[in-house]
Amino acid sequence: MDEEKFAIQDTAAITQINIKDPSGKQIILEGKSGIWMVNDTYLLDPSMKAVLFAVLYQVRVKRTVPRNKLIDITKDIEKNGYQVEIQMENGTKSSFIAGGNGISISYFRHPREDPLIVFLPGYESYVSGIFEVTLNDWRDRLIFQTSWLGLKKLSITYPANPLDNVIIEPAENLYRVKNISKLDTNTLMNFIEQISYFYTDQYIDRGQIYTYDSLTKTIPSAELTLQAVGLEKMISIRFYHPLPNEKVQLGVINDTDMCLFGNQRISYLFKKRQDFSLNHK
Repeated sequence: MDEEKFAIQDTAAITQINIKDPSGKQIILEGKSGIWMVNDTYLLDPSMKAVLFAVLYQVRVKRTVPRNKLIDITKDIEKNGYQVEIQMENGTKSSFIAGGNGISISYFRHPREDPLIVFLPGYESYVSGIFEVTLNDWRDRLIFQTSWLGLKKLSITYPANPLDNVIIEPAENLYRVKNISKLDTNTLMNFIEQISYFYTDQYIDRGQIYTYDSLTKTIPSAELTLQAVGLEKMISIRFYHPLPNEKVQLGVINDTDMCLFGNQRISYLFKKRQDFSLNHK
C-alpha cells in the first residue's frame, strides 16, 4: 500500500485549492504572485495556510476500510464528504473526497476508488477537519498593521461620554493628544506600540448569531478610527458592550464585517483622554 498516496511532496508548487462542501458551496484558496486569497476576496490567514499545507504534506494512509463497513462508509463520504481539488503550478491537478466520523477517524477517497483511513504521523487529530473550516475561519485575522512613524490620525470616541474621546495626531514633537497640554509620552508610545498589530479573534456572518445582530442596532460603547501610511482607506471599528457573562465583545469593521474580540486582550484599547495626561498620574 502506498502510504503517501494523498500526500503533496512539493506544497510550494500548489497554486490553488478548491474545497466544495456537501451542499455545493465552494471555498477557493489561490496564490498569485505570492499573495494567497480566499474566494478572490479576502487575504488568507497565514497560520491556516501553514496548517493546511502541513496536512497535505504529512498525510499518510493508515489502512484500508474494513470490508464489512466499506459500503456504508463509501455512501457516507459521497453524501457528506468535502471534495478537494489541488492545482499545481505545472497545470496538473489532483482530487479526493475527505470525510470521517468528525472526531478521530478520517477517510480520503480518490474518484472511483475505495476510501482509505488516513492519519498524520505523531498526531491524534481529525485530519479531514481542516477541509471543514468555514470561510470566515480561512480569512486573515489581521485588521491593520501600522508603526510609530506611519500613524496619520487615530481616534477613540465614546458616544456616552464625549469628554473621554481620544484624538492622536502628528505634531512637532511627533504626536500629540488633542486637548492634553502635559502629555505622558510613555503612555502614548506604549499605546501606539500595542495597537500597531491589531487583529480579531473571529469573524462572524450577519444572521449567524441573533443576539449580535440585535446588538448592532444599539449605541456602540466606543469607536476606533485610524488613518495610517499603507492603508488604502480609513479603518473604522465600532465596539459594543459585551453580552452578560461573555468574554468577547462585538466589533463592526467599516460598517460591513462583524467580528469578535477577547475582552481581556483588547482592554488596553479603551483609553480615556485623561489617561494620556501627566496631571492624571
